[in-house]
Amino acid sequence: MVARPVPADWLALRRQADHRARESAVELLDLLTHRLQPGDADELVVVDVGAGTGSNQEWLAPRLPGRQRWLLVDHDEELLAVDSTVEATADVTTERAVATVDDLHTLVPRGRHVLVACAALLDLLSTGELEALADVVAPADAEGVTALLSLTVTGEVDLYPAHPSDAPLADAFDAHQRREDRPGPDAATVMADALRRRGAQVEVRATDWVLGAEDGELLRRYLDDRAAVAVEHDPDLEPLAHEWRAERERQLTAGVLTVRVGHLDLLSLPTTTTTTATATATAAAEPAQTGP
Repeated sequence: MVARPVPADWLALRRQADHRARESAVELLDLLTHRLQPGDADELVVVDVGAGTGSNQEWLAPRLPGRQRWLLVDHDEELLAVDSTVEATADVTTERAVATVDDLHTLVPRGRHVLVACAALLDLLSTGELEALADVVAPADAEGVTALLSLTVTGEVDLYPAHPSDAPLADAFDAHQRREDRPGPDAATVMADALRRRGAQVEVRATDWVLGAEDGELLRRYLDDRAAVAVEHDPDLEPLAHEWRAERERQLTAGVLTVRVGHLDLLSLPTTTTTTATATATAAAEPAQTGP
């Protein structure tokens, strides 16, 4: 699913920024909960792909209606073993599965009350994995399921004050993200197109990180990793990245550095069989068109 392990401490550092960013796309939740409104006997099954240490469940579970059964899926057993911050209750239960995107077709049930979810995952997947995920959400031979695919990076990073080295480091970072057939910063667009081709209704909203002095620990880690990845892609950038990182540290210490990191949330709604049947019946009832 992901080429290299995602450190648990990085997931912990970014959790607050992720949750804050998602508040800007709460209107997607209105569309989602309207579609998933359960009856008294219904249980919502949520398959959380690339669940990591459970941040997505922590944010999303309290905002979903009714009884929920979560399946946390990740290829990294150690991340799944981290204690969840969501306590098991009569309304929310949690199971875990060590699996990859290629296994999802055996893990995602079919039905009206199913949600496929992920956070900060799509930009780590290859084109083939994105297509496989789209096949699970919107299969050609069955009715699709609802999906909320959150916090995909877009490659748009604005640092203030600007620095001459921002552009070459960004180019190297984005090129690294696109290695090995990964769309990287284009992943949200690729996924939206793949779902629309399969007939799903897709809504996309911005969920950008906006980071400042109050996010010092996260910002330091973000800047360190950004410089390291750029140099990994192009070792000739090492002196430039070192100088850039030192200047950014001075600005961060002075409290004058702000960073916006572009992210997108994507909501996919299936075309219901009722809608499809109605459209088919309407078309069949219309008189055939003849040529001039």
